[in-house]
Amino acid sequence: MSDTKTIEEMEKGLPQLVRDELNEYEEQIKKFKAGQMGDIKFQKIRLQLGTYHQRQDGYQMQRIKVPYGGLTSNQLRRLADVADKYASGFIHLTTRQDVQIYYLDVLNAPNMMRELADAGITTREACGNTVRNVTACHISGVSPTETFDVTPYAEAFKEFLLRNPICQNMGRKFKACFEGCQDVDHAGVRIHDLGFRARVKEIDGELKRGFQVHIGGGLGASPSLGHLWTEFMPVEEMIPFSASVIRIFDRHGERKIRMKARMKFLVRKLGFDKFKELVDEEISKLKVDPSWNDFLDNIPEYHETKPDKEFNYPDAKPGIEDTSEYKEWKATNVVPHIDDDFRMVNIRVKVGDVPSEVARKLAEITDVYSDSTIRVSIEQNLVIRWVPIDSLPSLYSALNDIELALPGADNFQDITACPGADTCRLGITSAKGLAGRLTDMMNNGLGKYKDSMSNLRIKISGCPNSCAQHVSASIGFQGASITKDGRSVPAEMLYVGGGLYGDNTHFATPITKIPTRNAPKAVKKILETYENEKQGEEHFDDVMERLGSKYIKNLVDEFKEIPSYEDDPDFYTDWGHEDDEFEIQKGVKGECAGATVEEKVPTFLDAEKHLEQAQAFFLHGDYESTINEAYLGCADSAHVPLYTKLVDPFTPNQTMWEFENLIVRTGEADSKWMNLAQEFKKYKEIEPSAESAIMFLETAKEFNKECIRVQEQLVSES
Repeated sequence: MSDTKTIEEMEKGLPQLVRDELNEYEEQIKKFKAGQMGDIKFQKIRLQLGTYHQRQDGYQMQRIKVPYGGLTSNQLRRLADVADKYASGFIHLTTRQDVQIYYLDVLNAPNMMRELADAGITTREACGNTVRNVTACHISGVSPTETFDVTPYAEAFKEFLLRNPICQNMGRKFKACFEGCQDVDHAGVRIHDLGFRARVKEIDGELKRGFQVHIGGGLGASPSLGHLWTEFMPVEEMIPFSASVIRIFDRHGERKIRMKARMKFLVRKLGFDKFKELVDEEISKLKVDPSWNDFLDNIPEYHETKPDKEFNYPDAKPGIEDTSEYKEWKATNVVPHIDDDFRMVNIRVKVGDVPSEVARKLAEITDVYSDSTIRVSIEQNLVIRWVPIDSLPSLYSALNDIELALPGADNFQDITACPGADTCRLGITSAKGLAGRLTDMMNNGLGKYKDSMSNLRIKISGCPNSCAQHVSASIGFQGASITKDGRSVPAEMLYVGGGLYGDNTHFATPITKIPTRNAPKAVKKILETYENEKQGEEHFDDVMERLGSKYIKNLVDEFKEIPSYEDDPDFYTDWGHEDDEFEIQKGVKGECAGATVEEKVPTFLDAEKHLEQAQAFFLHGDYESTINEAYLGCADSAHVPLYTKLVDPFTPNQTMWEFENLIVRTGEADSKWMNLAQEFKKYKEIEPSAESAIMFLETAKEFNKECIRVQEQLVSES
């Protein structure tokens, strides 16, 4: 272990809010294990903290947020430590710049989170119906082609929304990204609910920072490209705008049909113009707290500055610069830097998996050869920055010693794959298994294409959810199955011709379903066809579009044939799982966001108990408790009509916020109840008195009547 502090010592150093939250989580786990809490309620709680059931019964996958993919070397060490101590000894890098660990016992989750929090890492809102990890360009801050460093803006976005009541109980998850570069798209601006690309504009003779904004994108089984909202939004408008979009999504988004609950479906349903009208109206009415933009204070005007350290790295092994391996690595993995004396190094990580011991050694390497920071990319790789040019041969040797000097980062050789059926409950096929087979072929059958087709990408998802972003790949595969003579055969839906190109991003075209065992043959056939059919320097995507999906389908039809089980039983197994019988898990639901509401239906009886208790406190002269109980009565009153709308908040404050957003602002409740939570806050800030206590208690009773009226109206309309 790289840290000698005890859990108790770590906990003492945490902010009180974090300590309270993790202590509460520990108690909730105990209640669940004791049978005092139902599955659905516990699911809602643990998903909010990133703890997610995996395919293997009794184990959890823990998703850990890494905002904009930014880690320090010490944080990487801590991730390695918790992976060893609590999980299966490796960390997995995701296409959303998160880290995941596997085979966690939920009883150990709180202590694991305490150790992470001690290193400045959170799992809060890594899953659930929340704003997920904010992603960003992994070279931002040191890119010679960027407009400005978007890292601090991504950080501001994250800080504003973390634990913010406006985004704790939405109909579905919400994803945002920031891109700083002008000519490339490292973040996937048009495949997010909100995509921000750095822009500058001259206003009144002065250059101002802002963002080009796209809205309503998303992947999954029904992908959508984001709509252009504006070519330039001043940076100070970013947070109020985001709050308005989230409020509209929360208010009008689908909640009954889970598969239709992402914001892209709301935009489709309303039409972009109508959706824009609602958001613009919300912006005009929104009371912006000036403190929101405090998150934008002290953002540097320019890029990152040279690290204040004296580099002391060992000499390279003699002759290493002359080897073909070093030359290939340098050509593919070394990236230009804003400071000409330095470079970035893109470390290719096979299917995003890093063993803990390798991660620790990499942390040591970053301390020697860089500024001790690391970025996770959406391609499941790791990037170190501020690497002195003269140190590159020595760095290559150090990386090679830990098997992280593979060439071809972010190009044809570098295959993206989600965990798939290896651990995911929704996985159909082993995306990692197929990726492993294709990677092996890069040394023989596919190796001849690695230079001429270096800009192509292969991405593999184990199911339609598109966690590997296969619909944005040159060649993409989506896990599926085929039935032959009563047996299940692992299969892949083939996609061709997609890519992340900023404004010109386009999705791959679905072609046909083929057995998984023949997927490598289909890749080779498609590449041969491209090589033969391209005209001059014609791009792969253009050739695929010109040839058309029917032509490509006919091209790969020969690979749809399935031999009998007796003739080839291996054909009925998945790549990497040759000793296991392939089967589809039936009756198992995934946990991408969890249920909207839990099984305990709230009633007005709960509210009445609090109001009666408030009355009793008042008669005994306990005015502070009177106000507190009356407020809980308000929250329980509001919970009833909210539940009817399929909203089930975690806390009283969230309940009051959701009532305002979903019921008062829609005109279903009187506008006088718009700011009841703020009124309670005012009462809490003054010395409680008989006058203030009775006033708030009477207000709570009146509010209870209003909630009963709203509930009766909702029931009559259903």
